[in-house]
Amino acid sequence: MNGKRNRAVRGTWLITALMLASVTVGCQDTGGDGSGAGPKPDKSAGASKAPGKGKGKESAKPSPTTSKKPTKPGEDPSAGALTCDQLRSAALQTPSFRFPDAPDGTVAFTDGRWEGDGVVIELQPQCGIGDMTGDPAEDAVAAVKVTTGGTGKFYGLVTWRNDSGTPVPVAAASLGDRTPVVSIDVSSPAPRQATVVYLTRGDSDPSAVVTIRRSAVYRVTEPTMTELHHSDTPYTP
Repeated sequence: MNGKRNRAVRGTWLITALMLASVTVGCQDTGGDGSGAGPKPDKSAGASKAPGKGKGKESAKPSPTTSKKPTKPGEDPSAGALTCDQLRSAALQTPSFRFPDAPDGTVAFTDGRWEGDGVVIELQPQCGIGDMTGDPAEDAVAAVKVTTGGTGKFYGLVTWRNDSGTPVPVAAASLGDRTPVVSIDVSSPAPRQATVVYLTRGDSDPSAVVTIRRSAVYRVTEPTMTELHHSDTPYTP
């Protein structure tokens, strides 16, 4: 009787031991907490950040390349106003600009004078500085005299554009034979206009005399200087 009881007890212990071993193995397979979620990954081991998301150098975006916008003629803010003295060594006629009454070819002043093919071209002292072309840099307007081999002395007006501090001829007007310029004023109330005072004559007057003092207003319409209006007063030498 006691032998059977002892065998039954041992059998119970064996079954209990087997059940405990099974539970232990199951806990190890599920990460030790019995939740069945499996082993959690180690976040600190081999973790890599997404490119551009960190706070180090990899997150810095390259700064855009700053390109300097090329300046158009007359738009250089560092260029000062032209001076009348600069015109004494400026170009008067170029391949892209023709001055009335001048011979063909390139013409540039040397100390305010050019001579060739029996023609003498001289820069006159009458000169005005101001905006004539509509850009920030101030331009220059001056009178020019062309003397040919005969008795003719032809006067004209020229506008030099301020191209980054260099005078470039862009517009001109012919005033006629023996019509000397008295004054040029570019600082008139109206923008981009020049008031020119010169001596001339009536249609029926001899060409050797001047009888009219004319005040004319000009505007640049490249390649010419266009007269907008004028007023006359009698002139007696």
